[in-house]
Amino acid sequence: MAKIIHTADLHLKDGDEKPYCFAVLDEIIALALSEGANYLVIAGDLFDSFSDFEALRKEVCLKLEPLAKAGCETVYIPGNHEALGGSANLAAYNLDPLRFYARPPFAILDGGGVEFLCVPHAESYDGYREWNVPAKKPGVTRVAVIHALNSTIYTGPDPEAEARAGVVDDDFFARFSVDYAAMGHVHSGRQQLLGGAIVCYPGSPRVWRAHPKEAGPKSVCFVDTGSAPVTVAALELKSAGQYKEYTLPLGLDGAPDPAAADKVEAGLSPLDLVCVTLTGLVEDEHAAAAAAKTLEERLSARARRVQVKTDTSVAAEISGNSLVRAFLSELEKAKPADGQGEDYRAWLLARQYGLEALALRLGEGK
Repeated sequence: MAKIIHTADLHLKDGDEKPYCFAVLDEIIALALSEGANYLVIAGDLFDSFSDFEALRKEVCLKLEPLAKAGCETVYIPGNHEALGGSANLAAYNLDPLRFYARPPFAILDGGGVEFLCVPHAESYDGYREWNVPAKKPGVTRVAVIHALNSTIYTGPDPEAEARAGVVDDDFFARFSVDYAAMGHVHSGRQQLLGGAIVCYPGSPRVWRAHPKEAGPKSVCFVDTGSAPVTVAALELKSAGQYKEYTLPLGLDGAPDPAAADKVEAGLSPLDLVCVTLTGLVEDEHAAAAAAKTLEERLSARARRVQVKTDTSVAAEISGNSLVRAFLSELEKAKPADGQGEDYRAWLLARQYGLEALALRLGEGK
């Protein structure tokens, strides 16, 4: 029986992001200690790039020493980011006290009642059928640690064209008698039973980028091998914050609706990364740009990082037209109560297309 904290894709980064990254790592270490974990498993992309690996690895090893002293081993394989921008052989690095498995194609760690099949990242896993993996011992739980996409759970689209992960087939898990697959690479958590194994992506434990895959609470997986099948629970991280994305309509004067802006501000926390898009048809693009700058400054006082961008079209001097005023008045009556749901986005598009059609018609009449 073993208790395992499974995480991946922390993307530790030197520079301005370092304090935030280390705060999340510190919380993961504290969770492993408080839960009495036997293992902390890091399934790749602990570092954001090779330069970050070089700059931060010694500090990270020091941070993980209390786990080793408490009897919790850290099992770590590189993902596709550890080598990004570098040419060094990662297998040549000593990361004591971490159990760092970077030599392809695999390594076996025997932990008594649990064994780890550690598979460092590769661009392709097509040759796995030729691997000489020993048979699983009777009564032992086998945990595969692998940083890859999966042909059933997720294969794309992947926005990281320069650092795409290899794809592992469903057959991999059955062939090697895997009980739990500790996966990395996909930043949104997901879990599925494949080939008799519980295959799990914990999702990134921090907000790495402004992207919908980063949305929602951040967590790690707590895995207990004391039963068959193993049990898996998500442990939420308080230090990570969330990625939050909003679309706000602009009036013809280029100003956002004050109530909508207030609602966005009220929903933020100091650790969030926020992306706001201001959209609509406006009479003055300079006014829209000024509104974006003002809103970004306002929200930056409430969140860790804020991006405000405009996605507008321009039609001068149409706000005084009676048809335009009547259209906006009627559309306001149909505005959904949920300010960010699918119905609201459809309403925004109807507003945009309607105003553009009216602007075109008015322009033709001149």
